[in-house]
Amino acid sequence: MKRLLAVLFAAILLTPLIGPSLGLAEDFQPKTYKQNFVFTIVVMPNGNANITMKTVWLEPKDEIQKQIEQILNETQNGNMTLEEAIAKFEEEQLQRYIQSLSQSGMNLTNESIKSYGIEEGNNITLVFNAIALNFSKYYSYGDYWEVHLDPTRGYATINVPDTGLPFAVDINNTFIIKLPENATLIAYPKAFAQQYNTSKFFVTSQVEGDTVIVKSYIYLEPFLPPDGYNALFGSYKDYYIRYKAPYKGEEHYQSSVMNEYVTLDIYNNGSVRLHMRDEYVEPKSEVEARKAEIISYGVENVTEYILRTYSIALGYRGAIVDDGKVKILGLNETDSPLIIDAEYMLRNFTTFENGSYVYQFDPTLGLSNGLTDRLEYEVNHTLYLTINLPDGGKFLEVPNNISEELNGNRLVMTVVKEGNSLKITSHVFLRYGATAEDVTKMLSNHTTATIRYTIPGEKSGGLTGTQQMAAVVIAVLLIAFAVFFWKRR
Repeated sequence: MKRLLAVLFAAILLTPLIGPSLGLAEDFQPKTYKQNFVFTIVVMPNGNANITMKTVWLEPKDEIQKQIEQILNETQNGNMTLEEAIAKFEEEQLQRYIQSLSQSGMNLTNESIKSYGIEEGNNITLVFNAIALNFSKYYSYGDYWEVHLDPTRGYATINVPDTGLPFAVDINNTFIIKLPENATLIAYPKAFAQQYNTSKFFVTSQVEGDTVIVKSYIYLEPFLPPDGYNALFGSYKDYYIRYKAPYKGEEHYQSSVMNEYVTLDIYNNGSVRLHMRDEYVEPKSEVEARKAEIISYGVENVTEYILRTYSIALGYRGAIVDDGKVKILGLNETDSPLIIDAEYMLRNFTTFENGSYVYQFDPTLGLSNGLTDRLEYEVNHTLYLTINLPDGGKFLEVPNNISEELNGNRLVMTVVKEGNSLKITSHVFLRYGATAEDVTKMLSNHTTATIRYTIPGEKSGGLTGTQQMAAVVIAVLLIAFAVFFWKRR
């Protein structure tokens, strides 16, 4: 929700003033979009909050005047009074707020909006008020409550073109968070300052009794490149107010359940039949949404895309793809998993070094990579890996069993050798609310497992040193590819 809400604030509060046409004429002079923004959050003991967003648009004056004239033009034909024209504008803005905030993940009720300044013509002020249900989240993982706010106003994650945006942004933000009765504050944003050329990002905060006040100032020069945004906001991580309370809350989350089946059938000449079957089981709403997306894009188009993507990844790791096929199953079966089934015939898939073949994989299913925030869902992912050697083949090295546990998070891997077959099951369970630090601590030492074997057939010349390094990386990618399906959430 953090990214969605952040981008929302950047977009929802500027779009009324930024026109649809931003063509640059020869005499183009960048404008400055200036506003004051006050976000007041009164948190209730049950986690609901009375929220008020007050946005005052101050510049550019000509754009403000155009907006006011557009509202007032409704009265010229006599069909509307001034009050009715303003009420129409307010209703349009209210629906836009409700739609955008709801899409960002907020559950709202009792929404209302009021505008000021239209008759006077100096600025446009909008005051939006609503009750946001479950705005403060309770995490049994740590036994505290958490309110999210974004002093960057979404500019930390917003996508900008390489040339930057052809206008300046000048905004003062104030976040006022009143904690519920008997709450004990344990963490809140601290002072922060960054500058890039003339662009600036400052954060200050203070505590007054049961109220936390966070202020930020953002100035973004015209045509600020992506590197500038990264320099200003890239290292900022202080997005939360956390507090303890003598009462528990109800946790609202979904579970991500996924099964990954990978089978390698090894032949005497060193070639490999690679069979991958990804089963996306939960959350059911996400599974059904992905099914609908696949159907809307076209099953054949998505199938070809997956086939091509896997083939490219395999090629990068040095493998030669002789044949491949992909099937997507479960699309028309309600409450059934979404299944991606892929099969490839490969040469040079495993590395040949020092007289034996080497295969490496990631027992953590890629879950240790890229997590920068706490988990907003429960993870229950399992990898089933089977390697079948031909007659006369021999396993020289197999991974040890793994059993790790930290604060209820678990990584368990079992290894069973049955003749010429090796069966490995690796299961990762991560609690809702688990911190990135805990996940990394538990998984980071187990991201690579090695299997070494020989076969009686003709030996390969092997891969180059550079290709061997790529093999380690892409072997992880192949299993983590499916995990991206859920990480996008």
